[in-house]
Amino acid sequence: MASSSKKPVVFAVLLVVLVGAPLAVWLARGAIATSIAVGELEARGLTCDDRFALELSALLDETTLAPTRCTRADGLVEVIELLEPATVTLEGFEPAAVDAPSIRLVLRDRDVRGGDRWARELSRLGLEQRMAGLIKGLSELSAMRLPPTTVGRAEVLRARDPVATAETVRLTPGDALDAAAGRISFVAGPGGVGRLELTSVTGNATRPRVHLQGRATASAGIGPLSVTRSGTFAVDATSLDTASPRFSLDARL
Repeated sequence: MASSSKKPVVFAVLLVVLVGAPLAVWLARGAIATSIAVGELEARGLTCDDRFALELSALLDETTLAPTRCTRADGLVEVIELLEPATVTLEGFEPAAVDAPSIRLVLRDRDVRGGDRWARELSRLGLEQRMAGLIKGLSELSAMRLPPTTVGRAEVLRARDPVATAETVRLTPGDALDAAAGRISFVAGPGGVGRLELTSVTGNATRPRVHLQGRATASAGIGPLSVTRSGTFAVDATSLDTASPRFSLDARL
């Protein structure tokens, strides 16, 4: 009798173990996912602040990434900062896509070698280093094994100095990182006397090479004294993974 009376107790304990262990894992899914993601990011050279956290959906098919600031130990891109929560779509335990409303990239306060005197059009506006920094940064992002990523708005700074803003950015990995943007805007000089706006931008990036093309509108001056020209552009940068990159701009303005 004693033996038979223990069977329900043993069964209950077994049920708790079998159901409770997965339940505990499910309840702790956010902390587990966060820990795994931190390890993956560190393997890619990124160290994020203690705000970094993932909140997994109940079906484990997507996660929300909290705003955070991640730094890189080397390279021109020093900081990648998520300004608003981003949605990460999952396939199994792998990120399949990232949708980020707003991010900020901070470049180290250094010139890109070879990134000056490569285009008269940019020289007039004082924008060689701004364009070169954006291109060099894109080449570094191509080496980070990003999932397909959509960004509503991206701010690019050099230290605290604005470099560019980009809207509706799409990055798609492959043999090369395909890049597209609805608009990229540059401003230079006191009072924003030099302005360059790129629209319908498409291209691709690898660690050594970046190609971008689209339409461009350049203006210089303020108010009635300003001059504006529009047309198409194509820019090629090579040897970006060396100390002596080369830049070429074909602008029909």
